[in-house]
Amino acid sequence: MGRQAWTEPTFGAPYLRCAYFSPSVPHELVAAFAASLASPAPVARRRLPRNAEKRLTIVHRG
Repeated sequence: MGRQAWTEPTFGAPYLRCAYFSPSVPHELVAAFAASLASPAPVARRRLPRNAEKRLTIVHRG
């Protein structure tokens, strides 16, 4: 049996992203992926998605 992870902009909304891991993917890789999703650390981005403007709070640190 494989594993699947997805993100929704709001509960019950269509998937924003979806990832599937086949049974042959090492458990350590799936665990690292899950840990990165659960991390509260900010993600550095060079360009924001077009539909993200009203959904994100942008903080500039100098």
